[in-house]
Amino acid sequence: MIVGNGLLANAFRRFYEEAEDVVVYASGVSNSREMRGEEFLRERRLLEQFVDRPALLLYFSTCSINDEELAGTPYVTHKKAMEELVRGSPRFAIFRLPQVVGRTRNPNTLTNYLYGKVSTGEPFEAWTQARRNLIDVDDVACIVRKLLQDGGGEGRITEIASPFYTSIPELVRVFEAVLGRGACYTRREAGGSYPIDTSIAVAVAAACGVRFDSTYVRRVIEKYYGSDAS
Repeated sequence: MIVGNGLLANAFRRFYEEAEDVVVYASGVSNSREMRGEEFLRERRLLEQFVDRPALLLYFSTCSINDEELAGTPYVTHKKAMEELVRGSPRFAIFRLPQVVGRTRNPNTLTNYLYGKVSTGEPFEAWTQARRNLIDVDDVACIVRKLLQDGGGEGRITEIASPFYTSIPELVRVFEAVLGRGACYTRREAGGSYPIDTSIAVAVAAACGVRFDSTYVRRVIEKYYGSDAS
């Protein structure tokens, strides 16, 4: 069963749409800057409908829980609370994700934001010390499925991410190369990063054909934002 209709839901649909013993909960708050309490309450009330079922409940959280600077934000506080709620389910698997890239109209994603700025030439500010971890949504789905097939992931929290981090200026340069145009931005000495344990994701990725290497981010951006993207 798939709960949701967004980026993650669509990626997992081919694997679990007809599954009766797995519930893929992919209908959570997607904007990390969300401040409205009613949005967090909506997710809790919907999630509560699935925590007591005997099926395996898959929940997607955020790697930004590791970011000390975001510890007290409404979004991270909410995600921690949802993880605790899910841990009360008879069967569960929680996956913390970084910046997930795919085909979505959600304007709140980092890559959609940068694509919009670079493609239109609109000025923006790039934080030079900010480093982000990007992963293809299709790779998330393949890694999670393979992990579960091999008997891993259930009953625990697993971080699914690439072993590579990219600074915002570096990511801007990738977009400039892929789109064939220069960006109009100013640099600000600000930002940071946080640790992510990628050991499990990397091991499983190799087993299911996902290739993490120095060209990974460029390939992902070309896939979803290049001239051949559909």
